[in-house]
This record gives sequence, C-alpha cells and structure tokens, in this order.
Amino acid sequence: MSFRRRPRRHVSRDLVWRACVSVPLLLLAPQATRGFELEPDEYVAAPPGTTALFQYFFYADDQSYHPVGGTTVRLDTHLTETVGLTRATQFFQLGPFEALAEVLQPYGALGNASIGGTSYQDSTGAGDTTVAVALWPYKNAAKQTYVGIATYITLPDGAYNATHAINLGGHRVIYDPELAFHQGFGNHWSVDLTGDYILYGNNSYGNGTGQATVSQDPTAQMQAFVNYAVGKFVDISLGYEGESGGRQFLNGADTAAKTEFQEIRFVASYSVTSSFQVLGEVNHQFQNVGGFKEAVGVTMRALYTF
Repeated sequence: MSFRRRPRRHVSRDLVWRACVSVPLLLLAPQATRGFELEPDEYVAAPPGTTALFQYFFYADDQSYHPVGGTTVRLDTHLTETVGLTRATQFFQLGPFEALAEVLQPYGALGNASIGGTSYQDSTGAGDTTVAVALWPYKNAAKQTYVGIATYITLPDGAYNATHAINLGGHRVIYDPELAFHQGFGNHWSVDLTGDYILYGNNSYGNGTGQATVSQDPTAQMQAFVNYAVGKFVDISLGYEGESGGRQFLNGADTAAKTEFQEIRFVASYSVTSSFQVLGEVNHQFQNVGGFKEAVGVTMRALYTF
C-alpha cells in the first residue's frame, strides 16, 4: 500500500546571519522537506474495496546542525519532534488497474529548538494535509511482482506564522511523483525500491515591507528495503533512505541549506490478527549536509483494515 511514513516536517526556520550562531539558518530546512517515507511492503496492493486506517507516532531527536560549506554546530544545538499522523486509504478499481486514494493529516509539536545557544519558538498544532492517488500499472501476485506509481500533493493549510522561526506548516504546495517496485522471493524474502522527484512551491517569510520569498530546488529521494518474514506473523526489514538536492534561497540568495542526508532504518512488524497490525521503526542519519542531523528517530504505527 503506497504511503508516506512520515509527514514532511515543515520546520520553517529563521534566516540568521548573527555572529553568535555563525551559520545561516535555513528558512525551509531539509528536515522540513524530508519525510514521506515508505514502510516495507507498501506497494503490495490490497484488494479493491479495502479500506485501511492508520495511526502513527513519530519522535526524532536532532543534536547538530550542518550548513553547506560551513562548520558543524553541536554545542547547545537541539530540536525535538513529536508528531502524530492519521491516515485513511481506500483501494478501488480504475479501469484495468488497481488504485488507491488517501488523505494524511499530521499534528503535534516541534520544540526545544536551538543552534549554538540561540533558541527558537516552539510550534504546535496541525501540519499540512497531504492528498494522494496511486495505481499499479503492473501487478502479478503469483510472481510477487508489483510496479506502482503515485502522485502526492501537500497543501499549505497547516499551522504557520511567517514571523516565527519554526512552524509545523510549510505554507507552500509540494508536488511529488513517485515510482516504486516490490519483488518477493519464495516464502521469506522480498525487496522494495522507491524513487521520488519532489517539487516545491515558494514560501514567504516576514511581514510588511520586510517580507521575503523563499524558493527551493527539486529534491531526489531514494528508498530501499530488504525484508524477511520470520514466520506467519512477524516481519523484519533493513532499509536505506537518501535525499539530495533541495538547495534553498531567500530572495535569490543562497541560505547554505539543502536537502541532503543518508539514513539507515530497522523495522519490525507484528500481525495481531488478519486485519490489525502494529509496526515499529528505529532510524539513524549517518550523513547530513545543509540542516539538522537526526541522531535517533522512532516510529510506531497501528493499522486496521476492513
């Protein structure tokens, strides 16, 4: 089932040129634009007519900031992300293809933000809503082969204050086409491969005569999982995610921020019944350029189908 695991964390941060920080803080951070992460087996299509309800909880602890071409800031640098997400998905038949439509609504809090001892406001409330459609141009259940395509559109309806450094809402439209491939091997092994090309609308910062325009280059995203079915009810996966690009500009001036990171992920799921599943993930970024580096991230998910 095609799905973005984590909502895009639209952490709108001030552009700071102060000596006390000594690095420019991005207005639309890479961590804000990263996310929409898949979990294992997301592109194994459910039968048409299936409804799936999801509830997610995400926690991330960021402890360093890495500007492009600048010095990494670790001392007195931190960001805590505590976010929930509710998702509803409906599978249906679209001509000769199986398809789905879904809505994702994040909410929560971004807090304890500081860089080099300079603190920034917390942000709480609702994040930006994402709507999506996906279909499978090729599906062969007997061979365990699935090829899927999807389009995700994130709307600028979340909590946002143009004068604040941190916001749950992004105040811009994001368009994300996606191509995915799933292949099973026998009764235990499978792989997932996914690629995205993410396009961003412009954002505004400040108010009155001091308002500025923030723009961002497209981001390329790749995700991969190797999955193993331990038994009938338990699955484990080892995954990788990487993003590149996404350079950000304020009125055309480079902010030394971009979307570039690499991350390793470990996922385990347990099917409590045929219609109810729980899942947990721990992840760690081992490389980041252009933003906050996530030291530890945790995801929990409950899924109910009918």
